[in-house]
Amino acid sequence: MSVKAAKDAARTPGRGGPEVRRADAPHGIAATDPEQVRNVALVGHSGAGKTLLIEAMLAAHGMISRKGSIAEGTTVSDSDPSAVRQQRSVTLSLVPLLVDGTKVNLLDTPGYPDFIGELRAGLRAADAALFVVSAVDGIDATTTALWGECESLGMPRAVVITRLDHPRADYDGVLAACQQAFGDAVLPLYVPVRSGGETSGLLGLLTGKVSDYSAGEAAAGSRDVDAGERAASEAARGRLIEGIIAESEDETLMDRYLGGEDIDTDVLIADLETAVARGSFFPVVPASAVTGLGTAELLEVLTRGFPSPVEGGLPEVTDLAGAPAAALACDPDGPLAAEVVRTTIDPFLGRVCLTRVFSGTLRADTPVHVGGHGLADRGHQDHDTDERVTHLYSPLGATLRPVAHCVAGDICTVAKLGSAETGDTISAKDQPLLLATWEMPEPLMPVAVEADSRSDEDALARSLAKVAAGDPTLRVERNAETHQLILWCMGEAHAEVVLDRLRDQGVKLHTIDVVTPLRETFAAPATGHGRHVKQSGGHGQYAVCDIDVEPLDRGGGFEFVDKTVGGVIPGTFISSVEKGVRAQMQKGLAAGFPVVDLRVTLVGGKAHSVDSSDAAFQAAGALALREAAAAGRIQLLEPVSAVSITVSEAHVGAVMSDLSARRGRLTGTATSGSELTEISAEVPDQELLKYAVELRALTAGTGRFRRRYLRHDPVPSGS
Repeated sequence: MSVKAAKDAARTPGRGGPEVRRADAPHGIAATDPEQVRNVALVGHSGAGKTLLIEAMLAAHGMISRKGSIAEGTTVSDSDPSAVRQQRSVTLSLVPLLVDGTKVNLLDTPGYPDFIGELRAGLRAADAALFVVSAVDGIDATTTALWGECESLGMPRAVVITRLDHPRADYDGVLAACQQAFGDAVLPLYVPVRSGGETSGLLGLLTGKVSDYSAGEAAAGSRDVDAGERAASEAARGRLIEGIIAESEDETLMDRYLGGEDIDTDVLIADLETAVARGSFFPVVPASAVTGLGTAELLEVLTRGFPSPVEGGLPEVTDLAGAPAAALACDPDGPLAAEVVRTTIDPFLGRVCLTRVFSGTLRADTPVHVGGHGLADRGHQDHDTDERVTHLYSPLGATLRPVAHCVAGDICTVAKLGSAETGDTISAKDQPLLLATWEMPEPLMPVAVEADSRSDEDALARSLAKVAAGDPTLRVERNAETHQLILWCMGEAHAEVVLDRLRDQGVKLHTIDVVTPLRETFAAPATGHGRHVKQSGGHGQYAVCDIDVEPLDRGGGFEFVDKTVGGVIPGTFISSVEKGVRAQMQKGLAAGFPVVDLRVTLVGGKAHSVDSSDAAFQAAGALALREAAAAGRIQLLEPVSAVSITVSEAHVGAVMSDLSARRGRLTGTATSGSELTEISAEVPDQELLKYAVELRALTAGTGRFRRRYLRHDPVPSGS
């Protein structure tokens, strides 16, 4: 083994980068048939138990010797150092399981709103969503909004109610809350069986069997339901059967059931699986990551109820010129079209790309085309390169296990691609394609950063490029007016992760206050006299000019007018005065901000036949403008943005009151469907620096806003 390979193999999974398994270690799981793949995104609010639920499923299948701990930073999914520090998921993570010949790709997504970009990437890679709801904390507004987002995509969904082992668990109350928030088609397949005050098993409402979890971890077996349990569950069983029959394509089934006929269980299960796969029925499974309760039942729902990639729709595809290409199918023999849904930078492996293959088969040691278009507004310029895929891996969290291929519908990791970024399309070199990009949330919280020293500036630039390549929710810009380096983030937690990643790469930096790019103008007409007369070593500089200054309307720009008569200033030096005025306007007059909306009229001056020069009249023009500013009154202008805020009706009043406190001017409201209201307002940019965070707190995480620059307005006196 080479020195480098030895280092790779010895590294701790996820605590310094991906661990690559040695050649003699077991290889990863590679599917051969798309029909035998299930791609499932686990979604829900932070703390609901998604990561620990995956740990329980891994332990139940013997893939890990013991379940990891979030507090200790030892879970498979949360291997990112920032996740360990923040004690919550901050990135998308893939954990594959092989269940009775079916490969289940579990995509663990962050629940905190700052990392919605990672969640959107998980939904892009998935064909179904498993909503994880805590029996202790219930449903928050963000989870409800996410359900609506999945509903608009037609994505199949199921619900798992976790933490049933907790003393404050309220299964019945949370189930009712789920049905109220998600709809009547949300019905339990199993109900908890309690013994001695603890949940010891699950009763299958269709099968009439009880899975015994009293010994913990995995079901020890099953037994028939007793008379008491049957009576207690009869009402829930009736609602479930009616719900399944309502979704059945057999129109006679309901009449037969209401007529007293006992519908065969196999018929009900078949109709149930069909309804779940097409996204019209949403089963509920109780579970506990601590005791292992419900893991077997949950995996049965995922493998039998959720659709394979063959049953789902595929993204639209174009050629490199943007012309529509033939529609794709989830066919391993079709044209190659895969998408990078997450990118990380590893010091040993380079760019490590989590990739969903939509069509064709991605194979190791083959040439491919890597293309990225449509994200130029995020700083990801359009790019097209031909590269070679050297190795493919099946990831288990941060552990990378080699595989030879990845068929349509499956998900794998590609390492050592030189230019790939999140959102890029990987296609065949001789048939390059582009998949339509998914909707990315707009980062709206600015963070200004500065290298600790000049020697750190190059390292900062290099590291920022690497971090931005894997994070399409991060936008990096150098403000042209304030010259600050601004990182546009989703919120404070996202900013903390970005800064951690930069520092982990050895970059020394610090944050500074964001400077709002103000501008200056004249509040009233003024006059200025510029006299630049010097004599040195027999060479003189002589220039005198007089100007009148008057403000223009907002957006009026700059006008320079020559009204000199009699050639008091030679024509060749008129433009020199204008150059000097423009240079001084760029430098600022009172606070160092650019001067705008101004008309400067040159009315007089003097020149010398020998000592006058271009440089002298530029200096005189600048002096004249400074004198006019000293004699007049300078008005500061602040940027104002047009803001569109989408909130639920319950939060409209609070948001409007808050806008008023921010010096905002309401311009209108409109109903945007689903009991949402869109509020339009004009708000000074200074009041929007932390608005992404503050709006989230004001609306329980459900508020969204967009902004665009509108104009500069005078800063109120006393501000």
